[in-house]
Amino acid sequence: MREARMGRCAAGFGLSLVVTSLLNSLILVAKELNSDVMNAFKSAMGHHWVTHGAIVIGMFVVLGLIFSAANAGERFDHDRMLKYIVLAVVISGIVVAGFFLPHLRAAG
Repeated sequence: MREARMGRCAAGFGLSLVVTSLLNSLILVAKELNSDVMNAFKSAMGHHWVTHGAIVIGMFVVLGLIFSAANAGERFDHDRMLKYIVLAVVISGIVVAGFFLPHLRAAG
């Protein structure tokens, strides 16, 4: 039995979730490692987390619209998209945990 393809918007925003999740973890690490990036984020909107959140939400919406317009649903079924989403979230969690765990031991 052939798996049903996803709808255009569901696939587009699912793929956007995958990309945005990975970029979110990379932005976090970049902010923590580079004081210029952190200061730019702080000065842009008053607090680095506000800027970070605005960028991530903006990326999610823009990429979702782009991927939806590209009709990503033709290339993805529900199971495949779910695997990509879970994999992206796990990788993002490993990146964040891998960055912060050594710092937690040093602080303790």
